[in-house]
Amino acid sequence: MRLLPPSLVLIAALTAPAHAEERDFCANRPGLNTPACTLALGELMAEVGVLTWNQQEDAASRDDTLTVGDTTLRIGLTERSELQLGFTRYVHDRQRDKLSGSVSAASSTGDATIAWRRGIAGPNGQVALQAYLTLPVGRSPGGAGDWGAGILVPMGFDLGHGFQVELTPEADAAVNSSGSSRHLALGGAAGLSHPLAKSIELTVEAKVFRDLDPSGPETQAEAAVSFAWQTGKMLQLDVELDQRLAGGVPNHSFKFGFAKRFR
Repeated sequence: MRLLPPSLVLIAALTAPAHAEERDFCANRPGLNTPACTLALGELMAEVGVLTWNQQEDAASRDDTLTVGDTTLRIGLTERSELQLGFTRYVHDRQRDKLSGSVSAASSTGDATIAWRRGIAGPNGQVALQAYLTLPVGRSPGGAGDWGAGILVPMGFDLGHGFQVELTPEADAAVNSSGSSRHLALGGAAGLSHPLAKSIELTVEAKVFRDLDPSGPETQAEAAVSFAWQTGKMLQLDVELDQRLAGGVPNHSFKFGFAKRFR
């Protein structure tokens, strides 16, 4: 049997197509939790928040924020780890003073995010570790003003009969409201999901954070309900509704987007 020269073997290995292993659809969106699954080696996914509307209101003012093109690009680095790159294309903020009737508005791009996720109990296991870093490339109102970072421990458990519970404890070095330096923020999210049909899943969640901003510590809490429709093996559409329970989070939020898998 005649052997090929080593140079030809190397060229064949480098030019051979990479085939990602078949896995369940693993999307970050929608919802308040972070999934514990990771993409397969060489697999790509683009997740796009087509439109997000946040409304925050009190007796004196109303603040409406529209975010368009909130995008995350993900790639599987190994059998159980992935890299994520996120950026926000456009943010428009409109504030109205109820007492004077005056209106002010501003628009900008948002910050960028780099994240790494590692499956602790296997590629689609029950526990993962994720670290992220935000880069202050955006301007107000879309940018925080300084860099931030955080660590998450996503967890997911099958309860049987189609029910699944997700938990995401998190610790952040969050940017101060002043736009300079950082403070500690601790909390997490919990949710329960169940399919409504073969390709549609309903998820109900809650998230609580203790934010230790120097301007005044507060407890932030919100609830969410979301629907994910997987139209095939490669595409998912989603919609999410959030409601403030406590603290300085938006009173109401509406989010619509999709996740597209590539091989």
